[in-house]
Amino acid sequence: MNDALPGILYIEDNLDNQRLVQRILGNQGYHVVVANDGPSGLALAREMMPVIILVDLGIPGLDGYETTTRLRSLIHLHNVPIVALTADGSPGARERALVAGCDGYLVKPIDPRRLPMVVSEFIAGHRERVSAPAEEADLLRAYSQKLVERLEQRVLELSAANAELGELDRLKSQFLSTLSHELRTPMTSLMGYLDLFEQGMLGPLTQDQQEGLVVMRRSSETLSQQLNNLLYFQELRGRTMESQMLDPIATLKPLFESFQERAHSEGMLMDVVTCQAAPILADAKSLTQMTQALLDNALKYTPRGGRIRLLFHDEPSRFILRCEDNGPGIGKEHLEKIFLPFYRVEPPNTTIKPGAGLGLAIARHIAETHGAQLTVRSQVRIGTVFTVVFPR
Repeated sequence: MNDALPGILYIEDNLDNQRLVQRILGNQGYHVVVANDGPSGLALAREMMPVIILVDLGIPGLDGYETTTRLRSLIHLHNVPIVALTADGSPGARERALVAGCDGYLVKPIDPRRLPMVVSEFIAGHRERVSAPAEEADLLRAYSQKLVERLEQRVLELSAANAELGELDRLKSQFLSTLSHELRTPMTSLMGYLDLFEQGMLGPLTQDQQEGLVVMRRSSETLSQQLNNLLYFQELRGRTMESQMLDPIATLKPLFESFQERAHSEGMLMDVVTCQAAPILADAKSLTQMTQALLDNALKYTPRGGRIRLLFHDEPSRFILRCEDNGPGIGKEHLEKIFLPFYRVEPPNTTIKPGAGLGLAIARHIAETHGAQLTVRSQVRIGTVFTVVFPR
């Protein structure tokens, strides 16, 4: 806004009226800031200190009456005049506008000669009032009843929308679960025959065929992992954890040893720092799935030549698992969103990584079902640390 000119906030959804008022009042030395609806008008009102606010009562959504009532609750606008500009000239409309919080009432069409004079009068202190206190009390009750009715209607609309979203979510979950199961069956056959080829049980292979087989194996494992994540994500909601006292490091040893081999094959160094850990109450399959999701994420985003560390720390009151990497890091604006299903962050200047954005959502869910806390710390271009704390 031009601070050299007195500012006017005009809340109006009609483009022609916006231009007309801007032209009329602009010629009188005012700077007119336009909002197309109630919420955007409220947002602008919080940021500026207008000398007057003009409101169209017929704006859609949050109408002019409700917008005015909300504007009146903003402390810095307590003495700022609010004038209704409306096409509604019916009996009682003026009084309803004043009860809602307006200081004046102008009926459209806008008179170009009269508008600047009226604006000047209200800026100077002129205010309109409801004629009789008894009438004002009746109008207040009627206005309050109207607000309650609108609130009730919106609650009903939101309830219906929520029920519809719930049904859509159920259908989506059913579809994804069916799709995952249907895809897993041919994947089993595909990976089984790859094993037979690699073991030489289907005849000798040429060097080129062996190299092609390596690519097929790598792609099949990636696809299988994504299918497993999708299926596991659908099972999480109804799955009962089979918790038992187990040694967490012994349970996870086959997993991190396989990841060490994988990291080495991809040109990365993976350290594992273990300790003597007392048993914890956990579901072995879920604990493995959670740790795999964290390691998959680290391996996916750490560049060739980078380093990954998996650390375990045992204390009398808690058991701590930490996964560190020196990858590209995650911006602050993404740190909580990365745990949302299907949310993905692609660091700049990197190739798009495969995945559906489910791994970290699964990891957090598993942590929470164990009463544990999964947190993340990250610095861009330095790396990321995921920490899971299991209370005893």
